[in-house]
Amino acid sequence: MTPAGVGFAAACRLVWVEGPDAEGFLQGLLTADLLGMADGEARRALLLTAKGHLLSRMRVVREAEGAYTLVADPAPAGDPAPSLQAHHVSEDLEVLGPEDAEVAVLAGVPAARAAGAGDLVLDGLVPGTLEVVTGDARAAIAALGLAEGPAADLEALRVAAGVPRVGVDTGGATLVQEAGLEGWVSFAKGCYLGQETVARLHYRGHANRTLRGIALAGPAAVGAALRAGGREVGRLTSVAAGPGGAVRGLATVRHEVAPGDPVEVEGLPAPGRVVRLPFPG
Repeated sequence: MTPAGVGFAAACRLVWVEGPDAEGFLQGLLTADLLGMADGEARRALLLTAKGHLLSRMRVVREAEGAYTLVADPAPAGDPAPSLQAHHVSEDLEVLGPEDAEVAVLAGVPAARAAGAGDLVLDGLVPGTLEVVTGDARAAIAALGLAEGPAADLEALRVAAGVPRVGVDTGGATLVQEAGLEGWVSFAKGCYLGQETVARLHYRGHANRTLRGIALAGPAAVGAALRAGGREVGRLTSVAAGPGGAVRGLATVRHEVAPGDPVEVEGLPAPGRVVRLPFPG
């Protein structure tokens, strides 16, 4: 359950794309349909490689006609700026950044209260939260009269919700469907970078691996191997505390390991259990 009236300090990375051709340029590269956006509107998008591997996750904010701010994940997620620059040939636009910034992640705070607390207010990556992009997250939290929660509590919310951290729960060859990020893709728009791979899996097949929750019997190390039927089926990529002393993890596991199945966890005497995300409760 998301706590009420708490703020968490986090990080993001900002990139700006500005110029008369900015809309068409981004529309041809990113997974979201960006046509028809209003000033101040934000849409979720992914930047993929030509082979459909996940590079960067972002919120695209239209500031004005021909002016877009990309609020991307911080390192170790991939930096979108070099890929954008590499695909910028003759378009009338500039790619500016990246620039590191801070985010105040607000839980239990209505949008009307958060408005004006920073440069941008966005729906949070963790459902039920808001994110305020600002130069000083802790100052924004204090200005709203909120207590600052520890980073471990935000991590627990993220893991419980099954929200992958790009570059942590994903790797250089991770596909959209493996990360559970299909909701960040428009399947009705035209071509974008990496579309062929995404569409093929969506319409004709399935990913060999899928992000799942792992209910653990105790504290386990990130990177611990998961085994089922005598073979390795995945590795823990995130571990966080759950309610009542429970321990939860995230792992990309082979598709034949179904929710409810037990898995041996390296370093633990008792098996874990595969859980469909988000975690219940």
